[in-house]
Amino acid sequence: MKIILHLLGSYITIVTIALLAGMFWPEQMKLLNPWSTLFLQIIFFLSSLKLDTHAIIRGMREWKAIALVNINMLVVFPIVTFFIARSIVPDYASALVLLAAMPAGMTSALFTDLVGGATEFALVLSATTSLLGTITIPLIIQILLGSSITLPTGKIFLTLVYVFVIPFLFAQIVRHIFHDRIKTTFFTFKPISLVLLGCLIAGIIAMQAGSIQTSISQFIPAIIVLCIFFGLLHVVGYWTAPWLEHRKRLATTVCLTYMNFTLAIYLSGTFFPESSILIPVILSVFPWSLSLIPFQLWARRSS
Repeated sequence: MKIILHLLGSYITIVTIALLAGMFWPEQMKLLNPWSTLFLQIIFFLSSLKLDTHAIIRGMREWKAIALVNINMLVVFPIVTFFIARSIVPDYASALVLLAAMPAGMTSALFTDLVGGATEFALVLSATTSLLGTITIPLIIQILLGSSITLPTGKIFLTLVYVFVIPFLFAQIVRHIFHDRIKTTFFTFKPISLVLLGCLIAGIIAMQAGSIQTSISQFIPAIIVLCIFFGLLHVVGYWTAPWLEHRKRLATTVCLTYMNFTLAIYLSGTFFPESSILIPVILSVFPWSLSLIPFQLWARRSS
C-alpha cells in the first residue's frame, strides 16, 4: 500500500504512465478525452478546498506589491518570453509562451514553505494570479500567438471561468460549511488529483497519438529547452520584485516557476493540439518536478 501511495504521489510516475498509455493504447484512452473538463474541474475544486481565505485576506494588505508581481508574472514575463524564444528557439516559442502565461500553481504555498519562503504571500499570489489569469491568458495568447493561429478568445475565457472560477467559488462555500470535516480528507486530495491528471493527459495524448509517435525525436530537444527555461525561471522569479525581502522573493520565484502546468496541458490539448506545442507543454512536468530539489538546497543556504 505504501508503494502504491508513493507512486500515486509522484508527478513523474503518473505523467510517464499517462504518456505511454495514450501513445500505445489510443483507442482505449480516447474514451477519457470527453471527460477532460470534468477532470480539471475536480482537480481545481480539490486544490481550492485547501486555500485558506483568511490567510489570503491578511496577505492582501500588501496590495501594491501583489499588484506589481501579478503584472510582471501575467503580462510582462509572457511578452518577454515570446520575443526571446522567437529569436532563439522559434519552434518552441508558442509552447513556452503558453507556459509563461499560466498563473501560479495550487502547490505554490506548499513549495514556498519547503524552501523557507513567505507562505501567505505565495498563497495570495496563487489566488490572485489564478483569478486574473482568466482575463490575461486569452488576451496574451491572442496578442502574441493570434497572428499565426486562429483563436476563439471568448471561448478560452469562458473555458477558464468554467474550469477554474466556478470550482474555486464552490470550494470556498463547501470549505466554509464543512471546514473541520474537509481538513480530515486533505491527505486524499493529491493522489486523487494526480490520477485525474493522468487520465487528462492520457486522453489528450490519445487524440494526437499518431502525430506524436512520428514526433518522438522532438522529446529530447524539448526536454533540453525546458530545463534551460525552468532554470532561467528561477533567476527571473527571484529578481522579479527585488524590493521585496528575501522570503517573499522566494515565494515569487516559486509562483512564477512552478506554474499551473495542469491548466497549460488542458488548454494545449483543447486549443493547441499541434505536437510542436502539446509535447513540450506536457514534458514540462519533468523539469517542473525535479528543479525544486536544487532550488530548495540553494534557498536554504541563501537564508
